[in-house]
Amino acid sequence: MNSAGPKRVLRGLGLMSGTSADGVDAARLDLGTDGRCRYRGWVGMPYPPDLRAVVLAANDALTVEAVARLDRRLGQFYGVVARDAVQGLGPVDFVAIHGQTIRHQPAGSEGFTVQIGSAADVVGATGLTVVHDFRRADVAAGGQGAPLVPPFHQQIFAAPEPRLILNLGGMANLTWLPGSRDPRPVLAFDTGPGNVLLDALAGLHSGGRFHCDQEGRMALAGVANQAVLAEWLNWPYFLSPPPKSTGREVFGVPLVAKLLGQWQGRVEDLMATLLALTAQSVAQAIRSWTPGSPEMLVFGGGAENPALLAALQRALPAIRIVHGAQATGIPSQALEALAFAWLGAQCLLGRPGNLPAVTGAARTVVLGGIHPGGNWSLLMKKMIRYNNELKSECDAILW
Repeated sequence: MNSAGPKRVLRGLGLMSGTSADGVDAARLDLGTDGRCRYRGWVGMPYPPDLRAVVLAANDALTVEAVARLDRRLGQFYGVVARDAVQGLGPVDFVAIHGQTIRHQPAGSEGFTVQIGSAADVVGATGLTVVHDFRRADVAAGGQGAPLVPPFHQQIFAAPEPRLILNLGGMANLTWLPGSRDPRPVLAFDTGPGNVLLDALAGLHSGGRFHCDQEGRMALAGVANQAVLAEWLNWPYFLSPPPKSTGREVFGVPLVAKLLGQWQGRVEDLMATLLALTAQSVAQAIRSWTPGSPEMLVFGGGAENPALLAALQRALPAIRIVHGAQATGIPSQALEALAFAWLGAQCLLGRPGNLPAVTGAARTVVLGGIHPGGNWSLLMKKMIRYNNELKSECDAILW
């Protein structure tokens, strides 16, 4: 490896809006030809209340016109976020947007996944080339289209000992990384709900005044119903082996509204039971489908819920539960945005971005579509020079 460091750096801005539908996170990632990824900063912008309401309502059946209008509206919002992020974090070569998932039903020969947010509007706002629509190529190859973040986890979090990485967003995404001398492949899948059930109950109970159970206070005021919890842990999704992924179609407001209507007792006890379900379903998945690890880094909004972290630690006493942002210096809100910046770079370099053992795809594929911006010609020239230096680095290592 060239001890002087890379001569060329590819600078990407990743935009992520997850199933919690609370806003957009933007993070800058610099990728050097020395193979290192460097985190350069993060900014976030919450959805305006009226836009969030429309996004959440998109879980119901929508007309083509409604989808098209929401696509434009989200693209315009992403454009504002991207433009402000570039001003605050410094210039970048491209923008990678995950988009807002409004449907995720990947099973079967006609399976699909839909993320919207007009890339053309982001190009218009920034003048930059945009990489978008990352999941559909994996679905077309027979995969789940998720999870896509584990290759990035492997890039930045691989260690001598095995590690677990848990992202508690709307859904809970789990990655198992083998140790540096372990030949076994990366494992990753959605364990089930992350914050989605807790957030849904907070919203329903408060009439929309609250979007989450702040610091788990409501859950801490209740007592989990162990008999109900045991019944819920036998739901089909929890018992299904990986590869698997899920979304609001399975775990969302309709489910929580149904449970709330059936609940006999205090709503605080329901919140406590849902929190226990979230923690126990993660623990059950780790015991059932992974080789285990002495440590788990926890990211996402759920990492800021001390009641949920404590429940995870009780459910997994042999695993050290670590707040990921405190341990790594990468804010929870930035991690997935950084991952999509990395995936955007892989797309521009023509490299596969999926792990078939993780998603269930029949083969590796390049992920994402490219919408050229005003910098397209300059970017292509830079990519040629970047690839040439990257090849020189690899040749030096092989020599």
